[in-house]
Amino acid sequence: MKQFFFNMSLKYKIISIFFIIITCVASALGYYSFHIAESQIITKVSATNLSVIKVIDNNVSSMQRTISDWVTVFSLSSVVQDGLQNKDIDKTALESMLYSGTMASIMNQMLVTGNFDYLSLYGADNLPLYQVATDDSSGAGLFDKIRDSEIYNQTLALNGASFWFPLTDTNNPFITYNRKDKIGMTRIIRNTLNGNQIGFVFVGVNKDRFMNQYFKNLYDEDHGILILDQTGQPLLSAGKEFYKENETSLSFTTSNEFLQNGSRIVRINGEDLLLSYCQLSNDWRILYAVPLDLLTKELSSIKKLVALVILLCLLLSFPLMMFLSSFLTAPINKLLLSMKRFQNGHFEEKVEISYRDEIGQLSRGYNTMVANIKTLIDDAYILRLKEQEAELKALQSQINPHFLYNMLDTIFWEAESSGQERISEMVINLSRLFRLSLNRGKSFTSVEKEKELIKLYLSLQNMRFRDKLSFQIDIPEELNHFVILKLSLQPFIENALVHGIERKRASGFVHVTGSLLNGYLRFTIEDNGPGMDAAAVSKITEVQNGNDIYTSQDTGGYAIQNVILRLRHYYKESYQLNYFSEPGKGTRVELIIPAIPENSEEKQL
Repeated sequence: MKQFFFNMSLKYKIISIFFIIITCVASALGYYSFHIAESQIITKVSATNLSVIKVIDNNVSSMQRTISDWVTVFSLSSVVQDGLQNKDIDKTALESMLYSGTMASIMNQMLVTGNFDYLSLYGADNLPLYQVATDDSSGAGLFDKIRDSEIYNQTLALNGASFWFPLTDTNNPFITYNRKDKIGMTRIIRNTLNGNQIGFVFVGVNKDRFMNQYFKNLYDEDHGILILDQTGQPLLSAGKEFYKENETSLSFTTSNEFLQNGSRIVRINGEDLLLSYCQLSNDWRILYAVPLDLLTKELSSIKKLVALVILLCLLLSFPLMMFLSSFLTAPINKLLLSMKRFQNGHFEEKVEISYRDEIGQLSRGYNTMVANIKTLIDDAYILRLKEQEAELKALQSQINPHFLYNMLDTIFWEAESSGQERISEMVINLSRLFRLSLNRGKSFTSVEKEKELIKLYLSLQNMRFRDKLSFQIDIPEELNHFVILKLSLQPFIENALVHGIERKRASGFVHVTGSLLNGYLRFTIEDNGPGMDAAAVSKITEVQNGNDIYTSQDTGGYAIQNVILRLRHYYKESYQLNYFSEPGKGTRVELIIPAIPENSEEKQL
């Protein structure tokens, strides 16, 4: 995609960029508007939902308080206290006393207001002393089973306070034939004189009565209400069903996060819900859920408006962008056409300049370049004539190497037949040295051949110095398959002999080493000669501007400077040449070049 864009013409690049800018700006504005509107709606709906939860909180608290107060008055009445303490009391007589005298108004209040639907009072016996139901539920549970239940233990732990819980099939030892789902409340009854436990009471409230009385007009099929008990278990629900057990997005309902009221967006069953929550004083927890899509569906008009604005902007801006891009690219196209004519051989090309903007400056530079190229072409024609003359001389000189090899071969056999083995060795080494130096005209040679060349060169010099010279070459065979610039080590060895060993009266020593380090070849040439000062090193290694080393009368350092120029040409900035020398302490030359395997030097240089 990137390559396709950059290969497009400048005109269509400008149009594409304008299209992208318009689309991005319109989309950003639309997204910002939608996000702000959505945030405002969610904030306001969250406040409304918390108000609904507050109403539910008040209703639930009122229900609990009403029933708890009634049970308190009921359990503290003299009739109930006497009935629980008298083991021989007749149940029929107790029921008669409950509906007579002052107790009649208390019992009538329960039946008239309809705050609960089931009541059972237990004393010392296994069966209840009193039991009443308003929803046809029957079959009071045995007190022995009640005492074995977890609900009874939790009721005892509250030490006389009310314990509320959802009555289910798994935790119902109170009613054998329960007709409707209920919310239960239990409490122990103590003696008003000594505080000893003398009884137990169970109250059941039908869930449908609870919802009709306290949740009316607070929910529908799109709004869900859920009340969890103090253990986090569902107590009752109404409207939209959204609770799912073990749902990770609802895990906070059982954590300390519920100590604070608030709202959050959760995802349940693939649907985003705005969930408001609140914790009651008795640790019940109220959840109120509204689908987020229901709140933001009216915002879809913003999305449609943004899409329409983007489309209109693109349609209306297309003619303008076409005109503007054509106006901007016309001078460039004019310059491009001139360049194509120039490529086809029209060297008199020139572009008319109307303005001084960037394109005008580019055209001015193009005209200057064309004029310079025309001059260079004219000069190159004269140079070509001189080159043809030089080629004729080069053809004549090509026979010289073959003539030299043939003569050296003849001298070798003459020396061999005369028993001059030393002369024979010198001739054959010199012949091999010439062949390696020429290297069939190639600029690069292998490290193996370069190592052989310097070995032959040092052997010949050793014969010349009549064993006054000793040398050592430590270039490992693992470097043999790398290539190196031809004759890049021999000039430094020659320099060590000419400026170092020849000036010593005692025997001289030259040590050549090579190694591979981090993708580079490192060669060192050390000698035990008299050394040089900084000025001498500078004279050898620095190539002065304007000094033609090939024609200069001062040939000092010619070979070294020749190597430096070739290193610069082929390796650019990827090589290092370091001289370490002090008078009286010898000289060490260090050359570091890229490690290039054979058959790849043309690709890398």
